[in-house]
Amino acid sequence: MEYICESILELILEGSMEASKNKKLPKWLRYLFIILIMLFFIFVIGLIFLTGIIVLKENKILGIFFILIGIWMLISSIIQFRKTYLIKGKEESKK
Repeated sequence: MEYICESILELILEGSMEASKNKKLPKWLRYLFIILIMLFFIFVIGLIFLTGIIVLKENKILGIFFILIGIWMLISSIIQFRKTYLIKGKEESKK
């Protein structure tokens, strides 16, 4: 069951990421894929923050650790999004 879920998520996420970068697809479809990918990552990072806040009441060190991981993932995803979609798009439009 684990392999099935992993395969389905991998197919959906990686397929969506590749399709969102493909200029041959219509813009509305690419934007839909980008929004789905963003919602998934926001959900995962939000769960990490929520876990950190809940654990913070029980164990301060572990709660702070989860919150720091959430911050690190949030910053990393923003940087990666800018590199993939915003900066790359500006470079291609100059050509």
